Amino acid sequence: MQLKKNKYWLLSRAVGSLLGVQSGTSEAEWQVETAYRHYSEADRVTAMEPVLQLHKVDDEGRKIDFTIAYDTLSGASPNGAAVSERPQTFTSTSGAGASAESISSTSGTAYKDDDDEYEGDGGYKTSEYTVQPGEVPLDPNFKDKRLSMSMNYSWPLNRTMTTSIGGSYSSETDYRSVGISGGFSIYLNQKNTQIGLFLAMGNDEVTPGGGTPLAFTTMSDKQVTGSSENKNIVDGLVSITQVLSKRAVMQLNYSMSISDGYHTDPYKIISLLDGLGDTQEYLYENRPKKRMKQSIYGALKYRIFGDTVDVSYRYMTDDWGVTSNTWDVKYRFNIDKVYIQPHIRHYSQEATDFYVDSLLSTDDLPRFASADYRLSALSSNTLGVKLGWMFDENKEISFRIESYQQEGDSDAADMEALILQINSLLSHSLT
Repeated sequence: MQLKKNKYWLLSRAVGSLLGVQSGTSEAEWQVETAYRHYSEADRVTAMEPVLQLHKVDDEGRKIDFTIAYDTLSGASPNGAAVSERPQTFTSTSGAGASAESISSTSGTAYKDDDDEYEGDGGYKTSEYTVQPGEVPLDPNFKDKRLSMSMNYSWPLNRTMTTSIGGSYSSETDYRSVGISGGFSIYLNQKNTQIGLFLAMGNDEVTPGGGTPLAFTTMSDKQVTGSSENKNIVDGLVSITQVLSKRAVMQLNYSMSISDGYHTDPYKIISLLDGLGDTQEYLYENRPKKRMKQSIYGALKYRIFGDTVDVSYRYMTDDWGVTSNTWDVKYRFNIDKVYIQPHIRHYSQEATDFYVDSLLSTDDLPRFASADYRLSALSSNTLGVKLGWMFDENKEISFRIESYQQEGDSDAADMEALILQINSLLSHSLT
């Protein structure tokens, strides 16, 4: 299932790296950036991601960006069942399992997912696995592959206005996503102020291995409603960027996302307990078909003593009851052509209204329920450092290492991960 990288990354790409150093490439030169990222959770998921990005700006201010990425994931992922004092046996569609952990991509977003293995003739392999007493139920069959491509093109309409269009496509074993985006920016106050308005639309289709399970039916007697489900998404963003001084730039964003369709994870289950707390059965989850998210984002980049401080904060809320706060701080020490950039990030969220650890057989079934720990109350901290060498104009090599720690109300939320990434940025003339 969906490697949930932000499919509407196109919006942020359209806005551009407004707080970053703008490209200095000359006419007929392409900037080529390659990256390889390795993400490894302790006893859980491992992800590998090579990325290729192409960027060009001509002498008339027209910009074009291409990105292509290929992700492979494998390992063990929480299936949603509660920890038990007795051994637990589960049935899994081969490779499908429960969704993977949240993993930051090279573009700073996140993805989560499942996978299945197609056997041909419309069939999927099923297998059983057993979890020992006191252990978090993990599906060991998790694996997936994803190919994603995106493009964004922007051009000036006049001296004070630019416009942009973009598109994206992503394909996985049991998931497909397409998106388009567009917007424009207005420059005011001698180009010290930039106002941007952007819109993105997308469609996601999931084809779960073994079919889409009927909500709250049992794992032992699975009932399906069809072979695929769809979801439509509309994202909007308003951005204001202001040059405060020769040393400081500030950005404020407001974004809204409205989605309609299938939000349920077809591989997630919920433990159904009797009055004594023993597991009777496992039920497939059910989530609302609509969701609206709103967020406010603020960032400040400031140069001090020849170094650069980058601070940002994001607040998000939605109609599922989730609220989240994200703080991110980077300090870049510039030492001639070498730089060292420590990084710290803190994230916290409240649980959704329908999050449960388990359900009781003595109670009536709710309308919506999910035991996915990613919808529970949790917090995470990321601590790392990036080392870079700018050996020529628009030519750079960098290496990043980060430690990720997460904890929450659910036992499945507690985990640690290591992130490694290497990047190279080059410019190639076409003349």
